Amino acid sequence: MKKTFTVLSMLSAVLILASSCKDDKKSNPAPNYTVPTTYNFTNADFSDATTRLGMVTEMSNLMKTALTGPLDGQTLKNMFSNTSSPFTGAAAAYNTSGLQLKDQTATLFQTDASNFIDSLVKVSKTGTPASRGVAGVGASSASPASKYALTATGVNYAQVFNKAIMGGLITYQIVNNYMTAGISSSVDNTNVVAGKGTAMEHNWDLAFGYWGVPVDFPTNKTGAKLWGSYSTQVDSGFKANKTLIDAFLKGRAAISNKDNATRDAQATIILQTFEKLTAAAALQEVKEVKESISDNIARNSRLSECYGFVYSLKYNPKRKISDAEIDKILGLFPKNFYDLTLDQLNAIRDEIAGQYGFESVKDIL
Repeated sequence: MKKTFTVLSMLSAVLILASSCKDDKKSNPAPNYTVPTTYNFTNADFSDATTRLGMVTEMSNLMKTALTGPLDGQTLKNMFSNTSSPFTGAAAAYNTSGLQLKDQTATLFQTDASNFIDSLVKVSKTGTPASRGVAGVGASSASPASKYALTATGVNYAQVFNKAIMGGLITYQIVNNYMTAGISSSVDNTNVVAGKGTAMEHNWDLAFGYWGVPVDFPTNKTGAKLWGSYSTQVDSGFKANKTLIDAFLKGRAAISNKDNATRDAQATIILQTFEKLTAAAALQEVKEVKESISDNIARNSRLSECYGFVYSLKYNPKRKISDAEIDKILGLFPKNFYDLTLDQLNAIRDEIAGQYGFESVKDIL
């Protein structure tokens, strides 16, 4: 009798537990919502990110004047901090936007940016043709109309800056703020601000805006810039376009529907994808360097782009690659870019590909 009573008691406990679980599921049902196919969410606003991408473009445009004479380095630095009304023409509205680039960038990049600008200004003042050991402006041997401002060791600091800011500003903001702190439990996801949504929704929208693609990307690629352009350039070997747009859409829909588990899963995908995208972009530049291997001037400029992408990994606080591993790759670049050999270039390619699992596509990115 005692044994029978014990068995019956255990069965009753199991039935009660099962019933309790069913009740929990009824009171906390799995979220049921639709994920849209374009980024046309109600109250979505990423205009601040778009403005800052515009500021980056203006800085890049001003750097091009280094090809025709002394570059105004102070104006470049003022653009970076948005002081002394440095923007002109159609971009003049940036002056009163209340936004700037400098306070959004990684601390290390703020120091590096000033040094990159100073190096480019120095080159622009030489007034001499670029060649091994001589800083100045050089023309591509294959396309003489294409000119580049190079240091005596062949570095194009305009390109280093342009690629580094993609890591120091865009990736840094996305992975360090919007995909982590910006969606933490302390961020409001209840109170809706007209035109901006909740604070959490707005953070996610700004991250999407920093990607630099249209709301109906990748069906429409018109106007895609910076990372939006590069995610398309490497798409044959690394399908970042689909990975990122799917994650941004699912994550934003999840936030609006209080589905935190899905939100966090998509944030992790975005974090990891932007690091791999940086590596893929560096490999894409390796490919372009190879295509111009005998054109010293153009080759050195493209090698500078590759160097800038690799170096920019230092600004990503959520990266899997260590400082020592980044420095190992950077150490494979020749001290003088004019001395680059095919073996060195292949070593750079292989090290990047090995770090990020791109061995099978290292030559097509």
